[in-house]
Amino acid sequence: MEERFSAYGFKIDIPNDWRIEFNAKNTRQKADVAFHSPKNNVFFVSWGNLDEARKRFKSLDAHRDESINRIRKDPNMRKVEVAKSARQRVSTHDGIVSEVVAQRRGGLLGRNEPEHRVWSLHFYCPESSRYYVAYWHVKDSVEFPDAEGRFVGLSKTIECHQ
Repeated sequence: MEERFSAYGFKIDIPNDWRIEFNAKNTRQKADVAFHSPKNNVFFVSWGNLDEARKRFKSLDAHRDESINRIRKDPNMRKVEVAKSARQRVSTHDGIVSEVVAQRRGGLLGRNEPEHRVWSLHFYCPESSRYYVAYWHVKDSVEFPDAEGRFVGLSKTIECHQ
């Protein structure tokens, strides 16, 4: 069963057995919310001031690219590739859904860790004057065999303005 989560004008339908974690510094204009599944697969949503994002990035694509480049710059990452990228309607806005495949460097024995898949969604909401970034890192693939489908399904329930 699912329930409607709502805070500061942002809404999403989440399973009713998920735990919700708020950043203590959240405000109406800038916030981070984490939704933890029972096996601790985490769906994150962040938002901030749209004017600041538009000053910093030439386009929504550039915003998404910067998010991916932050992962690439991590010295613990061996490989980071964009496996998929597609446009998706979010509320009434155009968004970009991306799938990134990342692999961390190995530890003391030099063995590399298995690949991890991370899905992200970037979109701008002029009505609320916010940018939004959602991402989903599945640590336990047994809980969500179709993690991409689950991510897209969650994303389609987002409402960002009245």
